[in-house]
Amino acid sequence: MKRNSHLSASSGVALVVVLWAVTLISAAMLGLAALLQRQLGQEVAGLQNARAILVAESGIQMALNPQIGRADVEQASQQLSAQLSQGWRVNGREVPVRFSVKTEDFVGEEGKLNLNYLLRSGNEALARRVLQNLFAGWEVNLSTSQRAIDCLLDWVDADSLTQPQGAEADDYGKQKMAPPRNGPLERLDELEKVMGWREMAKEAQEGKAGVDWQKKFTIYGSGKLSLLTADQDLIEAVLGLSPGAAGNFMLARRGPDGVAGTPDDQVNPGFLQVSQEILAERTTNGGEDLWRVTSTGYVGEASRTVVALISRNPPQIKSRWMEDKQP
Repeated sequence: MKRNSHLSASSGVALVVVLWAVTLISAAMLGLAALLQRQLGQEVAGLQNARAILVAESGIQMALNPQIGRADVEQASQQLSAQLSQGWRVNGREVPVRFSVKTEDFVGEEGKLNLNYLLRSGNEALARRVLQNLFAGWEVNLSTSQRAIDCLLDWVDADSLTQPQGAEADDYGKQKMAPPRNGPLERLDELEKVMGWREMAKEAQEGKAGVDWQKKFTIYGSGKLSLLTADQDLIEAVLGLSPGAAGNFMLARRGPDGVAGTPDDQVNPGFLQVSQEILAERTTNGGEDLWRVTSTGYVGEASRTVVALISRNPPQIKSRWMEDKQP
């Protein structure tokens, strides 16, 4: 009886051990299967993203054609995407493929405010006035505006002297932040590292106009503002005009067809009532050939966006990057 009882107990323990082992093996197999499935999904997603980048590049190549005007890019995108999608198949099934370049995605870079040119021109008083006028038009509080401007000046100047509301290396060190460059901006998103800039940007975004500062500034180009492509708020700030003073100029700029970005656009500085000396010093009448193109490619459910700086006479890509890696 004792022997049978011992055998029965041993068998019970063995059964528990076997069941435990089976459970572990099952869990391991399920985990392995999940891992393989996840890796396979990542590989498929990676392939689709790579394809979406190639499709987005098609939009950049389209924009290089000097025969396609800014007002025509959206229609051209649709037509060329329709041709591009023909023949795209995966496992015998058609895959939706297209790219998108809209009118607002194709802008003259000279129509933005070049911060390096403004801040390092040697005329600090002018830089302050321009930025103060601009931020005021964006409904940014005066104290917030002054703080952002002082810190920005400290960021790009070559010395370690601190502006009244600015910040130099010691101030950044106390906040465990990277010190100022003390040189020209190398990337536009570098502005987010400048003390006071995020607060200014937040107030501008929350204002009635909902301004996105990244669409207003650049570090590329000659430095002079293009009257042909610049927004009204930038023109007024650079020329020292009151808000709304350039309204008639903007209406006339659209030309006879009343549509911005078409070949009949025209620049009539007389509507601005500014001296020729100031106009020549701070602006150009257009004719620049530096464009920023944003093209988004779609392959199935995947999408990627490519941004490029291009010239079109002759066609040339000067710089390109993914939207999430803006220089």
